[in-house]
Amino acid sequence: MESKIGLMMDLPDGKIPGFYAQIIKALADKVELFDRDKEMLIVSNEEQRRAALEVMVHFNIETTPMALRLLQEDAELTDLFSDYGFTSRAEHHYLYDKIVTSFRFTTDSPPVEVDQAALQVEEHLIAQYKDLDNRDVYVVDRQLEELMFGIAKAYRCKIEVQ
Repeated sequence: MESKIGLMMDLPDGKIPGFYAQIIKALADKVELFDRDKEMLIVSNEEQRRAALEVMVHFNIETTPMALRLLQEDAELTDLFSDYGFTSRAEHHYLYDKIVTSFRFTTDSPPVEVDQAALQVEEHLIAQYKDLDNRDVYVVDRQLEELMFGIAKAYRCKIEVQ
């Protein structure tokens, strides 16, 4: 998963439709937007975040930054996904970094036991994808991290948090 920065704009009510267009035009001149979704702007780094915030200050728009995780295109999403993230207009899937954790089973975990542990993890799963080593990475609610360690231990496996 790749880190991104979301900027949630608090657009004032009653502004003419052209106001939003002015903001987008000003952003286009100064910021490399990675993506956007409704009132959420998404940038790739701190430099772009600062540039976007300068535009927001100019237009007197309150903006709340938040850490996001961009999921790979081939990630499998579960029904829980919409509680922990969103899909942008560009069809990118994002998770709110603050409320999720990701992990994978260590390579020294017995494969048969990993299969059984993965079945237990499945009911808590938000998303799953393959990492660069072609190993499964599981995404769950951050509050369940201790439970995931417990499941792994029960099946004589170990996990490593990503």
